[in-house]
Amino acid sequence: MFKSICKRGLLVGALLLAVPAASYGQVFHTVRDLLSAQFSKSDRVSFVKVAADSKARARIEKRLGRKLAAADYTFYVAKTGERVDGYALFDQEKGQHEPISFATFFDAAGSITRVEVVAYREPYGDGIRAERFRKQFIGRKASSGFRADADIDVISGATISSRSLCKGVKRASVLLDEAVLRANDKSVLAAR
Repeated sequence: MFKSICKRGLLVGALLLAVPAASYGQVFHTVRDLLSAQFSKSDRVSFVKVAADSKARARIEKRLGRKLAAADYTFYVAKTGERVDGYALFDQEKGQHEPISFATFFDAAGSITRVEVVAYREPYGDGIRAERFRKQFIGRKASSGFRADADIDVISGATISSRSLCKGVKRASVLLDEAVLRANDKSVLAAR
């Protein structure tokens, strides 16, 4: 009887090890920690929610070459006095199966200063977290190229994730350009 239980236990144990875990999600950063680190010299960090009207939305979607996934987006605005020090957008883009959460940081003129993977949920492909990959975005603006394998070198073994991050960072750049920097109503940047 004991032998039978042991054999069954080993069999069940072996089967459990062979089945991949249901969730691979890993959170690497919090919003608060990233904002504190990036804007440590700013007096304050506020936020503004932007929702493009139908005309602006059509313009943004044309620039992106695809539909916007959300109705509105929240940009964090860092200021010292009345001077804007920079912006940040926390967003998600679908990887192969699960969303990749990321943050894109900009200077006051809209150039990318930093990209971070906030949470990664796929079992593989997290090579996009490598600084070597993320540094390729620094200095780019909405008018820059963001095409994976053309403008941005993809990570071998993380091709889908590389492409996804390129799409997401491009979206962040175009949204900042259209909905914040080019906005006619500068009061949209008022602290909230």
